[in-house]
Amino acid sequence: MFSSCRDEITNPNKGLTVDDFKPLTDSDYKLNSRKVRREINRLISLDSVFMTMDKRTVSYYSDKKPFIWVSRMGVRDNADTLLNYLGKVREIGLNPEIFRVNQIKKDINAFRNLEFNEKENINLVLGRIEYLLTKAYFRYTAGQRFGFINPDYVYNRMDVKDSDSVRVTYHQLCDLKPRRPDDNFFDTAVVKAGGDSLSSFLSSVSPQGTLYEQLVSLLKDPNNTSVSRQQIICNIERCRWRLKNLLRFDEYKKYVIVNIPSFSLRAVCPDSVLTMRTGCGSVEHKTPLLVSAIKRMDVNPQWIVPQSIAIGIVGRCGYMRQMGMFVYDKKSGKLPPEAASYTKIMSGEQHIIQAGGKNNSLGRVIFRFDNNFSVYLHDTSAPWVFKNRQRDISHGCVRVEKPLELAMFLADKEDEGTKEKLRYSMTYEFADEDDSQSQNHVDKSLIINSLNVSPQVPVFLTYYTVFYNVEGKLQGYPDVYGYDRVLLDNFASYAR
Repeated sequence: MFSSCRDEITNPNKGLTVDDFKPLTDSDYKLNSRKVRREINRLISLDSVFMTMDKRTVSYYSDKKPFIWVSRMGVRDNADTLLNYLGKVREIGLNPEIFRVNQIKKDINAFRNLEFNEKENINLVLGRIEYLLTKAYFRYTAGQRFGFINPDYVYNRMDVKDSDSVRVTYHQLCDLKPRRPDDNFFDTAVVKAGGDSLSSFLSSVSPQGTLYEQLVSLLKDPNNTSVSRQQIICNIERCRWRLKNLLRFDEYKKYVIVNIPSFSLRAVCPDSVLTMRTGCGSVEHKTPLLVSAIKRMDVNPQWIVPQSIAIGIVGRCGYMRQMGMFVYDKKSGKLPPEAASYTKIMSGEQHIIQAGGKNNSLGRVIFRFDNNFSVYLHDTSAPWVFKNRQRDISHGCVRVEKPLELAMFLADKEDEGTKEKLRYSMTYEFADEDDSQSQNHVDKSLIINSLNVSPQVPVFLTYYTVFYNVEGKLQGYPDVYGYDRVLLDNFASYAR
């Protein structure tokens, strides 16, 4: 409803021009894009500590690209969307201070309430908002999407192999080949920030998967000690690592995962989970971290004894016979133990080989997959090691407690004939070569020497100090290789 009096009043605002509004202008609140950009450049010159993601921030503004978070209308709504995520980083084990959350909130409140002073005018505050938001945005999205730490870089600079006054070389312990953010990722991030899909993009960069979700939930437990909290944070960071051309392990329908700290193996398929104990590399001969695919099973394999072990066996003919060992000479072929020569073994002209069978150090089966370390999963002639709680006992390979069950898991589910051959080949008693009668007891039609795994099954050699136990529940495990400690040393500024 409208009402008015009948008195005629002349409108004093007729014929107004822009000049009539000039007296209302307050220089303290006048936005100037050049001054905003000048403040950003000043902040860059003072910023002496850079993360990898920060170089992208510097590059972005050095190229004079458009502002992402501010405009002539002030602070955009996308800034509030980002701050909503940054305000919850403590819940995922990150330190809000590395994102300057409090400073950004303070500046945005000052801008929206026009609370400035002589030292910090509107353009200085707006420049700081723009710069700090982009810096925080690139840090958060790249860190969540790819991890804040590169495991190949950190772990492969742990164990010194050789050193002199010029250089230091290290043992390679990790070959995960994690993906790292590239130009395309940051270009996409800028586009998403400027559109209406920022919230969905921020959600998409977060690690996915059951393990990550359970670790984040576990981090919220008020009963966590500082030590247990740090342990959980380490493993949340491991969930952020994404590998080139590979999915997370829990995205595969069928896979094998070996976790070193728990000395355990989980063979997972849609309708079952096979668990077993493992023996892994000692601290001196660490099992490497890697991802590959099991492509073949060799049954009753021969073992080429490493040179470092072979030189200690030369001359021990009784022991060699007892263990089913013989000498292979490159010129003369197979020879008896008495023919072993220390000189020829050192030169590579001879090798000591252990024949297949239950006494073989590789056991009855070896599971082969491509890798740069010559490590595999295999059976063992010393099954009693699985009774020990601490099982870091090998030279790098992984010994499995249930080799027959693992072989059955990898075999074609519907091929009962192949399974029967595997069962027979891995359990029959080897015949004496000189005893024809004992050889007649072997059903050669059931002997299988090698079997391709088709399709190949992904295998993950991992290092989680909080991982699933045999009941499928999360449990903490000792940091056997000291990887948590090294990770925390590099992750200290990020974690909280």
